[in-house]
Amino acid sequence: MKLLKATLLLALFVVLFGMSVPATFAAAKVKTESHAPQKYQYSLNIIATAYAPGPHDNDQWGDLTYLGTKIRPGVIAVDPRVIPLGSKVYIEFPDGHGIHATAEDTGGAIKGDRIDIAKSTEAEAYDFGIQHVKVYVVKLGSLSKQWA
Repeated sequence: MKLLKATLLLALFVVLFGMSVPATFAAAKVKTESHAPQKYQYSLNIIATAYAPGPHDNDQWGDLTYLGTKIRPGVIAVDPRVIPLGSKVYIEFPDGHGIHATAEDTGGAIKGDRIDIAKSTEAEAYDFGIQHVKVYVVKLGSLSKQWA
């Protein structure tokens, strides 16, 4: 409904003023409805980057996480002081869509309010860039490397 109103307002603007759409109005993104979980332990506003299996992004550990599992979509690297290893999370992106993931990895640059989201390929990780996301910690983990 909001999108319809915005479109009608835009059309009216063009008809009344005989002008093209202002760039700032045309570039505005419509946020989709959030699918954030109803129940969660806590949430954080986090800076997210992405990585892929292999020595390019994971040095000598190749395709293994800190816990010894395979790096794959659905895995994130965390600072365990902020998000405990083994935690189940929901990551909400700026456009409103989200993914579920498990904290199975750590990283040298992942300190404080940062996460690294595992992707299948280096190209996908590179395309992801840097994004500000909201992380909902749905279930706290309590794993350490000795459990792997």
